[in-house]
Amino acid sequence: MAKTGQAKQIIENRRGDTFGGWPARTLLEAGDIPIAQIAELALREGQSSNPLYRVHRWFARRVGSQFRSILTALTLPPDKADTFWDTYLGKTSVHGAVVLDPFIGGGTSLVESMRCNARVIGFDIDPVATFITRFELAASRMEDQYPEIEQICNEVAQLITPLHRTMVDGVERDVLHHFWVQVKQCSNCQSDVELHPHFQLAYSKEKGLQWVFCKDCHAVHELPIERKVLHCSCGKRTTISAGTHGNGIMTCPTCKNTQKIAADDLDGAESPTWKLFAQEYLVGTGKNCTRHFKRVEEADQELYDRATRKLRMIGNGLLVPTRSIPREGRSDGRPLIHGIRHYADFFNDRQKLHLHLLGSAIGRVESDEARRCLELAFSEHLTTNCMYTAYAFGYRRTSPMFSIHSYRHITRPVELNPWQDGVGRGTFINTVRKISKAIAFSKAPQELHPEGTRVAYEDDFEREQACLGSVDDVLSGSATAAIETQSSEELHLLPDGSVDLVLTDPPYFDNLSYSELSDFYLAWHQALGIAPPPYDDNVTSAPILQNLAITRRSDEAIKGYQERLQQIFMECNRVLKPNGICVFTYHHKLASAWDALGTALLHSGLSVTKVLPMRGEGQGGLHTYDGTIKWDAVLVCRKKKGVIKRGVPVISETAFKDAVVEAESHFDALSAHKRIGFKIPDFTNLARALVVSRGFLGEADTSTRPMSDALKNIPTPGEL
Repeated sequence: MAKTGQAKQIIENRRGDTFGGWPARTLLEAGDIPIAQIAELALREGQSSNPLYRVHRWFARRVGSQFRSILTALTLPPDKADTFWDTYLGKTSVHGAVVLDPFIGGGTSLVESMRCNARVIGFDIDPVATFITRFELAASRMEDQYPEIEQICNEVAQLITPLHRTMVDGVERDVLHHFWVQVKQCSNCQSDVELHPHFQLAYSKEKGLQWVFCKDCHAVHELPIERKVLHCSCGKRTTISAGTHGNGIMTCPTCKNTQKIAADDLDGAESPTWKLFAQEYLVGTGKNCTRHFKRVEEADQELYDRATRKLRMIGNGLLVPTRSIPREGRSDGRPLIHGIRHYADFFNDRQKLHLHLLGSAIGRVESDEARRCLELAFSEHLTTNCMYTAYAFGYRRTSPMFSIHSYRHITRPVELNPWQDGVGRGTFINTVRKISKAIAFSKAPQELHPEGTRVAYEDDFEREQACLGSVDDVLSGSATAAIETQSSEELHLLPDGSVDLVLTDPPYFDNLSYSELSDFYLAWHQALGIAPPPYDDNVTSAPILQNLAITRRSDEAIKGYQERLQQIFMECNRVLKPNGICVFTYHHKLASAWDALGTALLHSGLSVTKVLPMRGEGQGGLHTYDGTIKWDAVLVCRKKKGVIKRGVPVISETAFKDAVVEAESHFDALSAHKRIGFKIPDFTNLARALVVSRGFLGEADTSTRPMSDALKNIPTPGEL
């Protein structure tokens, strides 16, 4: 394996290759790119993304094809539109260019830039974002197999696997999934109520079968999928769909009283009580194994109790987060309103024991690279090994925490056997395997072809191996990448005029409070001792209050967002070279979000030279609903010449009409392609971006209107 010194020598030998700059007018600015075909790639990438982007969950990650398309179109002049796909599929090189992302998030922009031989610098205030991105950028220098990893897995599996077994007809079987249910007391009759959404464990449309359980004795039965009622041998009748919980409301089966399961405030909820009631076990091994369901017996509960006793024996040396879940600045009362107040509360005792033994073993690994792989796998593994892990009934697999970008409370969670190999979504072995595949891919990357599957690059230049260092190292040419955990409001590590391209994806106003979710991972990183300064303690939470994304829509919060984004744009303008380019993507359904963005841009010293629509994500997921914006607006900017004028953001009536007409032309061209789904919300979003691009600082008069007014009054296509 190449060492850091060797990688630096490669760069040293090629330091004479300097970036020649961008075309005076790029193909991206001309707008002559195959937008519909790029959208088709985005849809396919949503189903088959770069393995690097699957090693660890990040929130609202943009697809790699979006950033690669941008980079490709930046390298070409307008008269080279016919070479777009040849360039995209292997000949996109920006060797020597310094690319900055001030909001790295999941790192996609920097990964795609470095694959094009750029030197990259990334900043993010969130330590989990920088943790993920550092791995992605360094993956090509790692080995896809380390003997220490197999040794660790074998060591911990031998201790935990015996706690995931069950006896069936006198034969010991491995359990794949343990089913739990929350139990809550009725406020009227004080009886304990199991919060089942229904009494179905799983179903198979292909086989025409469902597996259901008795509401009284929990015996599991295999029935035809169309059956509505279960008549159990215990004598009880169960209406399969008639659960005791739905839409946050519990219905007591004894007295029919209804009550909310969540508290009205952060202090009013009791800690949840869980009951183990069913299991999914395996017969056979490997791909030929079959899966079956059973109710929990006394011996199964005893195995869990054994894990509890082992956990208590560890005492003060337990490697589990100790800090509370932050309360201040939250956009969502969950999970606090459900009684989960500490990050340790997300895990049952068997899960805690597994994570303690695994984390302790990882800490003893001497190889830095093997340990980093294991730390990443540990972190990613958390969301399928907690009591907020759901069960996808039709797929018969786990649905990880944060599948919806929130703390979705699960009243019937599933506990995974973490040491199954091959079968079982989210087991530790399968997570390690996912990381190995990502490392192998980074060494021999492929690209989705617009007319087929993945193809290997057909490039005519040598890619440099990744070498992480400081910002100074990147600027001097002795490293290919630098990642800093800090805000971009002051880019003091970067001198004026040192960056060729700013390529980024800023927080979309209030769409998602990233740090509110990432703090779940950070608490465990702190317990493992791998959190970077200033988060390297067991007290400091993720920057929920400091994050640019706002958690409320007050005038004060919106003004703060605008001012901080403006400061970051000003810093980007400062560090850009005279002929440098800034490209960012953005979408939001609120006019006020676009007004804040537009105002920030107008005071930043950047001038928008082009706006284009580009699909930013693949097929819709659990967090998609009717009216969701699926297309980003791509804004291309260059440094503004002259001084920034005084005034308020306005737009001329003529420019407003031109913006709407241009958005309509894209709508007409793209909405005809039903599959790529350019709809009215996407049109409105694009029109607002075009309004922002045509705004200026001046005075409202008979020929202009306030930009905020124009953003609020976007007509529908054809209405103007």
